[in-house]
Amino acid sequence: MPSFHFQGLLKALGNALGRVGPLLLIPILTSCGGGAQLAGGVGTGGTGVVAGTVTGFGSLVMDGIAYNSATPRYDAESTTQPSVPVTAMKVPLGGQLNIQTDAQGNPTSVWINPALVGAVTSVNPTAGTLVVNGMEVVVNSTTPSLPNTFFIGYSGMAAIQPNDLVQVHGVPGMTSSGTPFIQATLIKLMPSNLPITRVSGVLAQWNPSQSTFTVNGIPFSFNASTQFISLFSNQALTSGTLKNGQWVNIWSQTPSGTTPLVAGSVQVSTLLPGMSGSITLSGLVSAVQGNQFQVDGILVNGANQGGVTAGQYVTLKGIIDSGTGEVSVRTLTPYVQTPATVSGTISEFVSAGNFVIRGTPIITNGGTALTYANGTTASLSALQKNGYVAVQGTLQGNVVLATSITVYPSPPANEVVDYLGKVSQYNPSQGTFTLTPLSGLSQQVTLSAVASFSNGTVANLVNGALVEVEATAVSSQALSAYGVSFWNITNPNLSSGTIEISGVVYNYSPGNGFNLNGLPLILGNGVSLPSGFGNGDNVDVLMTPSGSQYQVNAIAQDDSD
Repeated sequence: MPSFHFQGLLKALGNALGRVGPLLLIPILTSCGGGAQLAGGVGTGGTGVVAGTVTGFGSLVMDGIAYNSATPRYDAESTTQPSVPVTAMKVPLGGQLNIQTDAQGNPTSVWINPALVGAVTSVNPTAGTLVVNGMEVVVNSTTPSLPNTFFIGYSGMAAIQPNDLVQVHGVPGMTSSGTPFIQATLIKLMPSNLPITRVSGVLAQWNPSQSTFTVNGIPFSFNASTQFISLFSNQALTSGTLKNGQWVNIWSQTPSGTTPLVAGSVQVSTLLPGMSGSITLSGLVSAVQGNQFQVDGILVNGANQGGVTAGQYVTLKGIIDSGTGEVSVRTLTPYVQTPATVSGTISEFVSAGNFVIRGTPIITNGGTALTYANGTTASLSALQKNGYVAVQGTLQGNVVLATSITVYPSPPANEVVDYLGKVSQYNPSQGTFTLTPLSGLSQQVTLSAVASFSNGTVANLVNGALVEVEATAVSSQALSAYGVSFWNITNPNLSSGTIEISGVVYNYSPGNGFNLNGLPLILGNGVSLPSGFGNGDNVDVLMTPSGSQYQVNAIAQDDSD
């Protein structure tokens, strides 16, 4: 687990959370100004916290607010641990993040926090619902008061099948009849042999003497190795603080279906007496009694803030009463929904109608408005490999449909860029190398002090390695890299006509091909597939156009995700 013990911050649910009519989902922060809007002083450590949905990149955009993506440490679950270091490139659009900030509002740590990982036991495309690990998951693509669900490894809701293994990101809710659900912001297809499970729900049948409990009717056990994780970094949490009725998020290193599942980590969202300081909190209102109500299971006093209703989604800043754990509200704000925003370099260029920025597939159509940075009209031909653009758009299944694109002559200074190329002139002692992309000028790269590596380690950084670099642009040809992801393709051919693409495999037909980011791919002659290749695999591919399809010339698994 990361040393800051922050993973416990999640979108938790109070026991009495209700829903009255359609939920109005509101992001965590609603004012402009990025990290300066965060409240400091959570707990006694002088830091702030924020949790919410990734709505874009450039740097890291949370619910429409941009934060510096170059400063924090990033962590995500793996097949062996509930949290391991990853690069910023592993942050998905629609993902739920838990961020800890310093007193100035700059992110210091980011944890990618899914609600569920497990097999789909039932699916109802008409109703837009599915069930994973005993929890109903609600998908949205039409209701403007809810976030649209983004998909990775699926074209949309209709493609989900029973027994698929999925990862679900979302916010918890509860119907008026008391049934909990997850309002999904992201659903990702996972490999069928994934040996982990994640379960979110209400803690029940808590029996510390027997080291057992249940969540969503699923039996769990825990042992001396189980990590109990608090909402706040400086609040110790042990098995003695757990109680029935708390909303918990369990990570287990055993696949779903095993009885009982052994809890590797137990996250609890509970504000206990003894905490003090400021807090920024966002979530669904429940248990309204006069000025008092709950948000994410935390008791709130909203005197002089106007009325709230059960099921309303609010963002508040307040002060924690150390004696009771109650939060006194200073500000409480509603949300005005904003479009997805993705800014950066085009790292994977298939065509002017289909390309990738910061790992997010972008498509255009006749309604997409293109302009240059100086305000003049641009055409689709202005979109080029490694070009820097700013996109606004809407989520359409597994892509972002661009409504507007601004094209820049070069990356603005200190903005985030993403390049794929070969390493040369690597100097380990200086942490520098030259990156030569498929097209465009070579870049001089310096590893930043917080540089992290994915799908390999710094030992794999050698001349000839094919790497994807996420960095800030110091100048037009000088980068400060804070993320390096290895494409483990042997002897990669980056000749003219080669297209690089990454994504999650779906619609795999053995011997024929598969889909990736909405594109149909066919296998070239003699192409060797990775061992155990199948739907849900994260892969890196080199391909060339072949009629209306694309021919795979080389492929490798990305084992970092």
